[in-house]
Amino acid sequence: MTEDRPLKGKVALVAGASSGIGASTAEALAAAGASVAIAARRKQELSTVERSLRTHGVPTAALTVDLAGEGAPEETVAAVERELGPVDILVNNAALARTGPIHETQPRHWDQAFRLNLDVPFLLTRAVLPGMRERGYGWIVNISSEGSVLQSDWTAPYSITKRALNALTAQVDLENRHLGVRALAILPGWVLTDLAQDPETLGVGAEDLLAPSDIAEVVLWALTRPPVVSIGPLIPVRPVSRSAQTLANWEQYLRTLRNYDTYGGHMADLYGSSE
Repeated sequence: MTEDRPLKGKVALVAGASSGIGASTAEALAAAGASVAIAARRKQELSTVERSLRTHGVPTAALTVDLAGEGAPEETVAAVERELGPVDILVNNAALARTGPIHETQPRHWDQAFRLNLDVPFLLTRAVLPGMRERGYGWIVNISSEGSVLQSDWTAPYSITKRALNALTAQVDLENRHLGVRALAILPGWVLTDLAQDPETLGVGAEDLLAPSDIAEVVLWALTRPPVVSIGPLIPVRPVSRSAQTLANWEQYLRTLRNYDTYGGHMADLYGSSE
């Protein structure tokens, strides 16, 4: 490990890395010297990200995969370890954003959200933990949401799955930190990505929002703290501007999607929104 390449010799797997927070995090890890594997469904976007990672002179791997598929998380970890070596850093960023009132949520939509937002991080974590524990080093970084700690109308099942992800993170950290394996959940507020709501439609300036690189920098900062330093396991990251706060704008955004009263709601179908 060197000062300018603090993660040299480490292997990272970023799930949900075809754009946005995932792609920026993969970039930051590669710039810090880590070998980086990226996994997502969108092949073309994934290839673009991998080309950028290679400019940092580190080994890379790109896996086009639907992580929600049966056996896909375990197969993904096995493929990365064959190509790059044992995973030292796991970043769980792949997610499905579905929102709506409970009474309008279809069971299949509930299952889809829990599968990608909670089951997949659990299965990926379960696959890498034994090796991390044996080696005495490892990081599990789950990209959650500030919405996970806010109670708001019409945000199920998304906010519920993210709240559960926070609990999973805390449990993993509690069980493994004495062995040198840590878990963190990053809780971003409003981040400007291609798949986020247009801030201008809500009267908010784009300059007031977080950028994906802001979240990536927080992840890198956390991973490079001295072993004696305890942080997390939950780390909120918010815009400073009052106009860009999550709760007010999330509710306002949902109300722009469909005209409804207290008896209505909306199911926002935003596949892979965190990628």
